[in-house]
Amino acid sequence: MINRWTKLAGLMVITLVVLWLSCPFEGSDKEPEDGHFLSPSASPAPTELVTPTPPTPDIPEETPGEPGPFLYEKLVEETAQGPIVMHFLEIDLKSENVGVKPVTSHRTLFGYEYLSVMAKNTNAIAAVNGGFSHPNGLPGGMLYSNKTLKTPATGNFPVLFLFEDRAVIADASQKIWLQSKEVATDPVFFNRYSTFGGIYVFTPIYGSSNRIEKPHLCAVVQRGRVSELVLAHEPVSIPSDGFLVSAVGVDAEKRLRDFITTGQEVEIKSHLETSPSFDGEYVSAYECGSWLIRDGVNVCPKSDAWVGNLLTRAPRTAVGIKSDGTLLFVVVDGRNKDISVGVTGPELAELLLKKDVLQAAMLDGGASSEMIIGEKIVNHPSAGRERLISSCFIVFRNGE
Repeated sequence: MINRWTKLAGLMVITLVVLWLSCPFEGSDKEPEDGHFLSPSASPAPTELVTPTPPTPDIPEETPGEPGPFLYEKLVEETAQGPIVMHFLEIDLKSENVGVKPVTSHRTLFGYEYLSVMAKNTNAIAAVNGGFSHPNGLPGGMLYSNKTLKTPATGNFPVLFLFEDRAVIADASQKIWLQSKEVATDPVFFNRYSTFGGIYVFTPIYGSSNRIEKPHLCAVVQRGRVSELVLAHEPVSIPSDGFLVSAVGVDAEKRLRDFITTGQEVEIKSHLETSPSFDGEYVSAYECGSWLIRDGVNVCPKSDAWVGNLLTRAPRTAVGIKSDGTLLFVVVDGRNKDISVGVTGPELAELLLKKDVLQAAMLDGGASSEMIIGEKIVNHPSAGRERLISSCFIVFRNGE
């Protein structure tokens, strides 16, 4: 009996070693499998904040010689808990030579890729992991790019709005509805996975189908008109030249039938409210995590819905805007006492205040925290290798 259990344990160890070695350290061009989880909070109990010693600037040897139209800086601080290693990426959006935008994995809202693969596929000169996602890869909030709304603002977290020459972080909420002549629906779900009853609208960016595998009523809209109404018990295709409206539940089906008929003209309408408000047309938008700094004040909460406890030390990624308008990303290494012990949320806010940041918000952290300059990963991902992520920010040269 003991011999059999010994053999079984040996096989398990061999299997784990093979799986570890089969995971590439430099990323992969293969299609990733679904299975990302929300960033875990670190297990140690909260520690008291300490005043670190003055930071030591350092540009690591592996950093490319010519960083491009941005500023990259590595800082090391010694604290009572151990070293803290920070990687800062600053971009002057007023420069005509450089741009920043959010990028998702693959061509739909679902799925995962390595940051190195997304950077390579977009000819990025630098890249940083993005924010939070649901376990299936669907973005956690507002995503707007290429003059197209892909997922709306939830109203729960701040949104980074990127303009041609500036950036704004603001609270944002968004209402989506269907309009037909003088008649409109109540607010609908937009490009959202259908976990409960209601009226859902799906555009082609969502994927090839609505992914609904239960009884529902669909209105197929092509070139602005309803081409057919379909009762279905399985996923229905989303038209490439329009959108799909799906009603889940008896009440939602009745409301859709009362609103829509075959041949009717229908369009998607939306209304965005922000605080503070701003003027001008933004080119992209991305919903972040909790506020870290607002109007120059540390407002980091003790916890939030994505991360959980923010008073534990962990690898973290954040985005901020300096007093001169410069856009700044920071990646802090963690979970390694010999390299970097990580930071709490409030500590991260204090570090950004020292960099003259006036507005800042969390992005995803933990094993997802990663920064690439050129073709090099300049930080130390806490898992020892890249982690599959759903989205990122890339820095690119204008005209490329």
